[in-house]
Amino acid sequence: MDNTTPISRIMTHKPVTVGPNETLQTVRHLFEDKGFHHLPVVEGQDKLVGIISYTDYLRVISNVYNNPTEQLRNEKMLNVILVHEVMSKELIYLAPIDTIEDAIRAFRSNQIHALPVVEGNGHLVGILSTHDLIKTLEKVLAPEIDYAVGSGIF
Repeated sequence: MDNTTPISRIMTHKPVTVGPNETLQTVRHLFEDKGFHHLPVVEGQDKLVGIISYTDYLRVISNVYNNPTEQLRNEKMLNVILVHEVMSKELIYLAPIDTIEDAIRAFRSNQIHALPVVEGNGHLVGILSTHDLIKTLEKVLAPEIDYAVGSGIF
């Protein structure tokens, strides 16, 4: 594996997605319960229309939760705010045939941490994160090291 490897070999295939009319409550559960940091937003047959990041979500809830004594009102707000009101609509994305080098350039020049991967007319087929790149580097550069949590390496 090298910098000309297509990202289709290392991306997450069939990522979890949300629709533009879903609420931030749904997004909250996916971020907090599943540990996701980026969710592609799709319509119809997986047509990519946006992406919502954990940072986008935190920005909104920091405003919603500005008064912790009003917990009930805060929870209701998460059921009212829709994904399309918060998501990033100007997208940077890759194609499955783009290379690891292409991905690195896109991450560096745009200072982002996840890129949707699309085919044809915007059909979402995967997502690539900086974490995926790091996992790939670990396999290539240090395959003998056990990176299990608590291994004492770092």
